[in-house]
Amino acid sequence: MVRIFTREGGKPAGEIRGGEMGRPTGIAVHGGNDELLVLDTVHSGILRFSLADRRLKGIVGKEGSGEGVFHSPTHIAVSPGGEILVTDALNYRVQVFDQDGKFLRGVGAAGDGPGTFSRPKGVAVDSDENIYVVDALFANVQIFDKEGRLLMAFGKHGQGPGEFWLPSGIFIDPLDRIFVSDSYNKRVQIFQYMKDGELP
Repeated sequence: MVRIFTREGGKPAGEIRGGEMGRPTGIAVHGGNDELLVLDTVHSGILRFSLADRRLKGIVGKEGSGEGVFHSPTHIAVSPGGEILVTDALNYRVQVFDQDGKFLRGVGAAGDGPGTFSRPKGVAVDSDENIYVVDALFANVQIFDKEGRLLMAFGKHGQGPGEFWLPSGIFIDPLDRIFVSDSYNKRVQIFQYMKDGELP
């Protein structure tokens, strides 16, 4: 199920459940569609709920390895432009959809070099629509442009600042601050995306 809490005080305010929900692992709000998007790992799909009445509007995806289908998806994010990004974990890629759930493109592939994934986890998008993907086994964050071209990566295995030990999730706020959950180091590390011409 998905549990709902109030903005102030975190008091219980309802829940969403149903037979179509097997193992919800990722969640995002699509403001442009007034939808709650719930990623279901077991059923390999995106459940689209209305924010107004919590009604299931539809499901995007199913089990598979082709375009627009998933194998054990784990994380989901919505870009500032309204695109939906899903970490398709056991297909070793991120898939990008438009706001209506139409497949647009894939990012990454299985591998052990730059631009590929071994254990992709969290996904997030900055204000310039760059795509950030956490890889738990590489212990880094890879950054791609909107079209899926690798720009750079940061992080390595370790316990110091800027180092990770099985990182698992990522979130980017409206100020382009990057929050990475560094699981086995038991911390969240915070970074700042700097645009061209900005000084640190």
